[in-house]
Amino acid sequence: MPQVITDQNIVKGQKQNGFPMRKWKISLAGVNANGDDEPMPYVDYVEYILHQTFEQPLRKVTEYPFVLQEKGWGEFDMKIMLHFVEKSVPPFVLDHDLNFQQNHYEIPQTITFSKIDGKHSFLKLLNSPATNASDRESSNDSTNDGSTHKRRREALTKEKSKRIKDDRSSDDDSQANSSAAVSGDEEDKIDVHQLAKKFQMLHPDDLIPLVNLVKANQTSDMYVKEDGEAGEFHIDLRTLGESLLAVLWKFCDDCLEKYQKSHKKK
Repeated sequence: MPQVITDQNIVKGQKQNGFPMRKWKISLAGVNANGDDEPMPYVDYVEYILHQTFEQPLRKVTEYPFVLQEKGWGEFDMKIMLHFVEKSVPPFVLDHDLNFQQNHYEIPQTITFSKIDGKHSFLKLLNSPATNASDRESSNDSTNDGSTHKRRREALTKEKSKRIKDDRSSDDDSQANSSAAVSGDEEDKIDVHQLAKKFQMLHPDDLIPLVNLVKANQTSDMYVKEDGEAGEFHIDLRTLGESLLAVLWKFCDDCLEKYQKSHKKK
């Protein structure tokens, strides 16, 4: 079971919009049945989906414990998307509330898997009888060998030590290092970040046609999730494919052009 760990502190002498700037750090840690920390060998990489006001709202982190560091003044809800070593298993999204109520807090999460029958190596990673990281290190799995487990265990130990050090220096005003995570879509023909910004500019009346466009062109390899009760619709733009992205781009441009013409008439 993973848990999301958040550490945050005020940066001295820096404010924005009247609020103090804060440096914050998020990481993930596995927890076994005994409540002990352990690596998560079944996770390949993690993507953090930040608030759209960030210059680079989608961050990809490949090294356990999947640390993301940033700086900002506001609280917001983010998505944390776990991608697994078994590529046929769809990503799992965790909801995380980034808030500044405490300098350090840990939130346990639950992952629910479906349709993983027959994926023996992946099941072995999930259901290993080992109860701690050192036992898992001796496991000889075809996907993650002992050296991988050892590296992840060392990374976990290093991160815990660093967390203790950071807690002791909570008033340090050093700059947060945002280079720990890099977007993986620089080569996309359609700039998904610009497209996401266009979404934010749409009028509410145009959001339903936008959602219907996605639904009408949806395929099994796209990440599209609708939460009817919450009234939310989640998509990973990078999974939609160039043709659908181009359709959505044109839809947004047409809407924005319509808004401009309407404004000029007034």
